[in-house]
Amino acid sequence: MNKIILKHFTAIAVICAWVHCARAQIISVSNAETDLVSTFKARAEEGPAREAEWRQRLQNILDDFARRGHPLATLVLDSVSEHTGMKAKTSVAVLHFKLNPGPAVTIDSILFRGNKLTRPQVLLRELPVQRGEKFHLDRFDAIPEKLLRLGFLESVAPPELLIDARGRYLLQLEVREGNSNAFNGVAGYNPALGNQEGYFTGLLDLQFNNLFGTGRLFNARWEKRGVQTQELGLRYREPWLFNYPVHISGGFQQLIQDTLYVERKWDLALELPVGQRFALLGALGRESISPDSLAALRLDLPRSSATNFQFGLRYESRDDPLNPRRGLFYANTLAAGRKRVDTSAVAQIFSRRSVTITVHGLVPTFGAQVFSLAFQGRQVTGSEPFVSITDQIRFGGATTLRGYREEEFRGSRVAWSNLEYRYLLSPRSRAFVFCDAGYFYREEPQPGNLSNKEIEKVKIAYGLGVRLDSPVGLIGLDYGLGENDDLLNGKVHVSLVNRF
Repeated sequence: MNKIILKHFTAIAVICAWVHCARAQIISVSNAETDLVSTFKARAEEGPAREAEWRQRLQNILDDFARRGHPLATLVLDSVSEHTGMKAKTSVAVLHFKLNPGPAVTIDSILFRGNKLTRPQVLLRELPVQRGEKFHLDRFDAIPEKLLRLGFLESVAPPELLIDARGRYLLQLEVREGNSNAFNGVAGYNPALGNQEGYFTGLLDLQFNNLFGTGRLFNARWEKRGVQTQELGLRYREPWLFNYPVHISGGFQQLIQDTLYVERKWDLALELPVGQRFALLGALGRESISPDSLAALRLDLPRSSATNFQFGLRYESRDDPLNPRRGLFYANTLAAGRKRVDTSAVAQIFSRRSVTITVHGLVPTFGAQVFSLAFQGRQVTGSEPFVSITDQIRFGGATTLRGYREEEFRGSRVAWSNLEYRYLLSPRSRAFVFCDAGYFYREEPQPGNLSNKEIEKVKIAYGLGVRLDSPVGLIGLDYGLGENDDLLNGKVHVSLVNRF
């Protein structure tokens, strides 16, 4: 079997001949089909110094052929002639090239190597090209990035195009599986404040990302956000439902909030990929609120339940899930539903709506330095006189507003941003400085008053952190300072991500 290893799946056989003169010029490419490539001109002020530019122009011609199913097209220098210009000591070298478009290539079969656990069908269905399809350069270039987004492959080599003795074309993909399961642990310490003693917060997150080599996912999560606040979550994801590119997932979540109430949520979600980077999202959710007897009296918090329908859009182009260098992530969801409130007198029905937006952009600057900016905005509205404390959005702490306590702030309209300037220490490690900003707004009822009290504030935090790849996993350490904090009174957050 003959083996063809091609950079970008194109071959270029260009024999460079240079006439040592003041100026040189490439003026024609012969034997080219007019609908595929046209004559181009490139002038070099210093002769051979512009060779790279000329080569790139020729390569662009071959790339265009590869996009039309001819990845084996070649350009060969046919002849060189010298013309003397009108001015003295001025001459022009004319380079003529012959183009061989090569055969039209159709992929007959696809072979994977290196996948010991993952089933070939799991990888094959994710490819942007399938058996029997015509070669297309852009789709083939997108293969490594598409497979790496699965989350359980450590690396994907550039694809190889092979041809057998019968002239059939085989696409070969060399992959290396990583540890597909992950353990994520986070510990934080909040120092004493006033009469309140200091306390620890924590997160335990266990993920199985490639169950039995099928691409299925199971996630179990427990988080202690405060002294008397903890959350438990379970989630399962089934990819490619009935062998169609539709992913379905379901989850359960229970939150005990300050012993005031217990919130339980169930949801069923669908994800439909569109193209290489977009996905349409949809979900149906059900939730219930069971208040503590004291909370029901003190906060006038009734028992309630709600049903929600959610729709959204997601875009992902970040180049690495753990330590990205460039790219953009965007997600936007809209939800609407009905909420039933069971008061002592009669049950009432209210409408409820919410919107969320998440943006994370990364831009490389100098060398190994990266500028990272993330933004999240959320809002809840409805037909109730004011948004209940159980519907308000809580934020603050290790993953939202560093330098403050976990879920220290809440509101019906909130937003926060995380600005980081990173220095990449290795493919998995980085050090950074950060500045976080948060905003929240809410209305609270006032006894005896007709109008609600409006609360609106902006909070700022700053600090530094590091993510280090080690034999035990990815270790993270953040130290954040909020408003009026001195250097020794910051919030410390330690994390460990271990794959197994």
